[in-house]
Amino acid sequence: MNTGIGRIDLLLDGTDERPIGAGEPDQEAVGVIQDLLIGHGARKIPGVLGRARGRYGPQTAAAVSDFQTAAGLTATGAVDAATLRKLIELPAPQPVASRGYLALVLDFSWAGFVRLVSLTAQFEAAGCFAALNRNTDKAGLSFGLIQWAQKPGRLAELLRAFFAAHAERFVEVFGAGDAGLAKGLIAHTALPRGGVDVQGCTRDPRFDLVAEPWIARFLAAGRDRAWQRVQMDEAMRAYRVSFDRIRVYAPEVRGERAIAFLLDLANQHGDAGAESICRASLRPGISEADLLAKMESVSVGRVKKQFGDGAEVASTRARRQAFRESPMLSDASFA
Repeated sequence: MNTGIGRIDLLLDGTDERPIGAGEPDQEAVGVIQDLLIGHGARKIPGVLGRARGRYGPQTAAAVSDFQTAAGLTATGAVDAATLRKLIELPAPQPVASRGYLALVLDFSWAGFVRLVSLTAQFEAAGCFAALNRNTDKAGLSFGLIQWAQKPGRLAELLRAFFAAHAERFVEVFGAGDAGLAKGLIAHTALPRGGVDVQGCTRDPRFDLVAEPWIARFLAAGRDRAWQRVQMDEAMRAYRVSFDRIRVYAPEVRGERAIAFLLDLANQHGDAGAESICRASLRPGISEADLLAKMESVSVGRVKKQFGDGAEVASTRARRQAFRESPMLSDASFA
């Protein structure tokens, strides 16, 4: 699958053999390389919201050189076709659901819900397939692209999808070869409140998912490319359900930015919570920009009431502002 970014696609197919390096003017092409480098563990590389995003500076060049050395390539600090292929082919320890990764590794077309899932995931948890929240929000374990949370039962849905797609692999990864333990994990997370108490702590010490060996097992699942495709499919399915509901309670909301904002609200607050926040913010004739600002205020207020004025509030505010301000989202109508 092509990325739709000329410098990347032409470099891969041999049409344009010029390496991508310092001074490269194509910021989208540089962004693809930066995202792939982040997936391979590079530090100090800007993500989708970074100010230096798309600039091929010294840190990007150094990260490329380090990757080339580790991959057995000549360390030039510039990305030629061989380096780009290695970035794609070698399994990434911290894979990011970016445009380049989705197109070049997982064969997804960068459009529609794929685009919104990717951007939402990157705004929330850096877009990491193996992202973990170890009960900081009292929801037990939250895992993956859109943070499938244990307490509301969403983690169980994802685990069932993993098992349905690759049962033997599921037993190998989550049960260490023990089918009973692997199936017990699904049964546990399908219990009321996902098998945790009101504080998000497990009710069964065999399934303390925020501790080892479970953390290592979930990290391994996040690095599995077949299950990364499952994550994308499940995220898009959830978004379509939320989108259909948005069309009912807020038919006047049409722009891609506003739809993405509401989908992210639904991901954090649940579909009912997103609807409640939207209805509390809607006024006759309100512009989409003003509506988003009002919904941000209501959302942040609800998080503050639940968790106090701490990290959760700061994270929520930054997340909402990213959707309102990012140039990566359009105000044009979302089909």
